[in-house]
Amino acid sequence: MNKIISQIESASHIEIEVTEELLALGSALYTYILTRHKKVSFVCKTKEVNLKYSFLPWFEKLRATNYSSADLNLNLQNSFLEFFNTLKSLNVKINPKMATALYAALILETDNFTNSKTDGIFFAIASELIEYGADYKLCIQYCVKRATLSEFRLRAIMFKNMTLIENANIAAFKISEDELKASGTISDDIQEIMKDSFGLEYVKKAILVNEDNKIIKTLEKER
Repeated sequence: MNKIISQIESASHIEIEVTEELLALGSALYTYILTRHKKVSFVCKTKEVNLKYSFLPWFEKLRATNYSSADLNLNLQNSFLEFFNTLKSLNVKINPKMATALYAALILETDNFTNSKTDGIFFAIASELIEYGADYKLCIQYCVKRATLSEFRLRAIMFKNMTLIENANIAAFKISEDELKASGTISDDIQEIMKDSFGLEYVKKAILVNEDNKIIKTLEKER
C-alpha cells in the first residue's frame, strides 16, 4: 500500500480498478486521490454491480472498461486493515466521504462485526471513523443484508435438498435452475445460505453440486 501511495504522487491520471467486493476501499482511495489534485477514474468489470453499493461516494463514476489515457492502473487488492493503517501512518486527513467508504469496507469485511476476523481493533477503528464523520447509519442500511421472501423460499429449498456427508463434516447442497428461478432469487444468494450450514455442530465445509452431482462451489468454515 505504501508503494501505491508513492506511485500516485508521480502519476497524472490514476485508474482505480477493483472487484465488486473492494468497491468501498476503491471509493475511499478515489477520494484520497482527489485530495492530491489528480485526475482519477474508477473501474469495476463486474457485469452487474450490486446496487447495495450505490450509496458509496463516486459510485456514479464507475465504468466497466479501462481508460487508455491513464498512466497508472491500480488494481486494488488490499485488506481493510492494511489500507487503513497505511493512511494513518502517512497522517492522511480522513474526510467524511473517506470515512463513510472506509466504514462500509469495515462492516463488509467483518460481516457487520460478526465473523472471526473481528476483534477490538475493528471496533476501535469504527468509533474513530464515526468521529471523522462516517455516515454509519447509511452504511448499515445498505450493507447489512436483510432477508426477503424469495430468500426464505430459496433457503427452504436448499435445506430440504441438503445432505450431510463425511461424518457430517460436509454439508452438500443441490439446487436446479428451475428451483432457483421458482424461488425468485439470484445465484449470489446461494453462497450466503450455504454459510448457514456452519451453524451445525460438526460441519466444516459446504459444497454445492449440480444436477450431475459435480461440485461447482466449495466453502470452508472459518477457524
